[in-house]
Amino acid sequence: MTVKTTKLRDAITFALVSGATALAGTGVAFAQDSSEQQATTLDRIEVTGSRIKRAEIEGPNPITVISRADMDAAGEISVADFLRNSVYNSFGSTREASGSSTGSQATISLRGLGSSYTLVLLDGRRMTTSGALNGAAANINMIPTSAVERIEILREGAGAVYGSDAIGGVVNVILRKDYEGMTISGGVESPKVGPNGNYASVAGGISSDRGNVTFVLDHMEREMMYNRDIKGIVTGAGLAWGLSTFNSAANIFIPGRGIVSAPNCDSFENSVMQANGTCGFDHGATSANESSMNRNAMLLNGNYDITDNTSLFFRALASNTDSLGVYASAPVDTFPTISADNPHNPHGADGTLYYRFTPLGTRDSLRADTFREYSVGLRGIVDMFGGADWQLTAGHGESNQSSVNYNYGIGSVLQELIDSGDYNPFIPTHPSVTAAAPLVGHTVYVESKQRTFTVDGNIGFDLFDIGDRPVGFVTGFEYRDDRFLQLYDAQSAAGNVFGSAGAPGGGERAYYAAYFESLFPILDTFSVTLAGRYDSYNDVGSKFSPRVSMEFRPIDSLLVRGSWGKGFKAPSMANLYGASSTTNLNSPPVPSAGLAGGDALACAALRTARTNTGDATYNPYPVDPCLTEGQYQWLVTSNSNLKPEESKNWGLGVVWSPTDAMSFALDYYDIELENVISNVPRALAFQFGDEGRPSYGVTRTPGFLAPDGTTMMPGVPQQILLPIDNGALQTVRGIDLEASYRLDTEAMGTFNTRLAVSHMLEYNFTPILSPTQEQIGDPGQPENRAQLSLGWDSGDWSAVAIGNYIGDSGEITTNAAGARVNRRLPSWTTWDLQGSVKLPWNAKVAMGVRNVGNKMPPFNASLYGFPYYDNTLYNIWGRTPYIRYEQNF
Repeated sequence: MTVKTTKLRDAITFALVSGATALAGTGVAFAQDSSEQQATTLDRIEVTGSRIKRAEIEGPNPITVISRADMDAAGEISVADFLRNSVYNSFGSTREASGSSTGSQATISLRGLGSSYTLVLLDGRRMTTSGALNGAAANINMIPTSAVERIEILREGAGAVYGSDAIGGVVNVILRKDYEGMTISGGVESPKVGPNGNYASVAGGISSDRGNVTFVLDHMEREMMYNRDIKGIVTGAGLAWGLSTFNSAANIFIPGRGIVSAPNCDSFENSVMQANGTCGFDHGATSANESSMNRNAMLLNGNYDITDNTSLFFRALASNTDSLGVYASAPVDTFPTISADNPHNPHGADGTLYYRFTPLGTRDSLRADTFREYSVGLRGIVDMFGGADWQLTAGHGESNQSSVNYNYGIGSVLQELIDSGDYNPFIPTHPSVTAAAPLVGHTVYVESKQRTFTVDGNIGFDLFDIGDRPVGFVTGFEYRDDRFLQLYDAQSAAGNVFGSAGAPGGGERAYYAAYFESLFPILDTFSVTLAGRYDSYNDVGSKFSPRVSMEFRPIDSLLVRGSWGKGFKAPSMANLYGASSTTNLNSPPVPSAGLAGGDALACAALRTARTNTGDATYNPYPVDPCLTEGQYQWLVTSNSNLKPEESKNWGLGVVWSPTDAMSFALDYYDIELENVISNVPRALAFQFGDEGRPSYGVTRTPGFLAPDGTTMMPGVPQQILLPIDNGALQTVRGIDLEASYRLDTEAMGTFNTRLAVSHMLEYNFTPILSPTQEQIGDPGQPENRAQLSLGWDSGDWSAVAIGNYIGDSGEITTNAAGARVNRRLPSWTTWDLQGSVKLPWNAKVAMGVRNVGNKMPPFNASLYGFPYYDNTLYNIWGRTPYIRYEQNF
């Protein structure tokens, strides 16, 4: 099909088709020199956000395109690391963390809505979600980096096109295909602080006149990073090294006296005396910050022309990841008690122990993730409807995790030993501790499984003409069968294991959908696209999602676009059918609801007691209930009566290419989510629990009298119920700017510049039964993210500099006690540099440094627990030099 070229089309065609720039992509690419040709021959292609194949690459959907060259220039060794730096990953996303139950997982979260609201596609089809993420999100660590041809990010909702999950946006990973030859590549990186990493890959392909087969073998490895490796950085920032009340020489909570430590408690390993006269456990001395990862993957992608009009295509993707996470010895969070007359009790009073079980050593978690996706299909052209494209595909995917977790313990066994007098929790080196270790110790086994079977098909043709402009139309169907299962060993499932959280759960669901999409070219310069999708789940009901979009080109260099649509998101099977699970979190303030955070009931009593006794330092609790930094144990419960969430998206944008070498895009987006599934704010759940509201509750130790003898102090909270339900409201509004410029010179080569800025105007959340919270600019939720790329190439040489900017967030506040609290995170800017050269023997070497200035993340002990920074938004690796080699045959 011959299409008249325009400056705008040239600019975006370059981004989508050539993918050949040497810059870390922000998506609006550089124009080709249209003076060299007056017409461009383009096949109709399918672009993310629409199922209608069209010759015009640019359209009503704001799309960011990332080529292989862009990823190479960024110097990252995983897809997850690259996408985490995207300006549209607004507030960061999950990464492989040693202290997490999903330590090997990584996700992407567009617009800060959460990974379950970002749909990840592989070659335009939904990627199988991860069992370890409760089947609610995809683990992008399983995508082999060397198998990626390009990535397209749709920066708006597309529920009518792709169905549930496509609310915050869509990430479509296009895998390599139709490749001829062979490429061997490898590289190493060695951060100043973070873990060393390396990768190696082999990619090849063979073709005939009827088909092609492409294969990729990919290996990536990254070491574990221990917390002790960053101790100097944390303490150098003026922060106290993290210590835990759960100590190896047991601390005891005695009603009316508070936390009391064992005699000579600081004489034991990793037990440190604090300023308040009690010992805390140095858990950072033995724990890891980030888990290790070792991934091996294989891609096989092929197609074969059965006839001139029918082709067979297939894809097989297999990925295995092994990871190791190391946590400090297990805290006995079943809160054992000890009687005053116990022969080992040096305090002569009944109490609750804050004890860490150290004889078995650290908790080591070995995780094996497996990902398998297979698809096979037919596509072709038929003479029906004046000529139609059709496609039919079947696919099967599994994403599973097996986790073996050593050196946990059975709380009831430990309690029996303490009660019998056969165990001394106050002296870690006591013979009774060593003797009891094999009796108390327990290995936790967890199996997380997600299996998906799909069948889908569509047919596209022209309905009729408006003038000489054909009206394109696509209709299709999708069937999906999902099965999710999490299995725990019997002791864990019964809640008998200390130092661990989780419970079994699972479910099955069948899903059906039918959809249509039609493009109406009403004028040469104005088109409207209508789309609709009917989704039906056998467990949560059905919904129709409409969408309308428009594109207006008053002149060749200018595109004005807009869209409006609805969508809905089904609750995950874990939210519907999962068992309750425990987690340790703080109780942050909710200013809009007039809640100061912490333990409000205990705080009020504590203030009275301090006034009555005249002792402003009196605190009989493990953590100060008037502050918000302390953590409590929460029991999160599922809800089989959950309903789907509903969304509305609309946006407006303009793309302007005044010259062949310059392009600007400005887009506004607006997302509103209703009936959102969430918890009430934790401080409110605390209040509801103390009030005895249905579905809420707080389990406390018995109350006690303060030293003044009159003030009744509520007991220590040991567990707070945190149920999930529908009823919250979320709105997100913002503006994206993308700009690019290319300068060609005869003497000095070509200079390329790209800028991407994402500015969030509003991020409001209205929790269940609570006032609206204006959260934009809150800590860890910056209004602004930006990336600037400056590139140069001349002959065989090229270089690039990439600047990454995360805006400031948070502010200085006042806590419930009237003290000034710093809850602010300053802006964070890092620069990456890379230089590369092509060698005469068809090879390429690239050397670079990420974070040249060795910029550390913003720390804040008022916001985060140890080690006091948000590793989903920042990293602590520091200056990271790397080298890469690529050999082509």
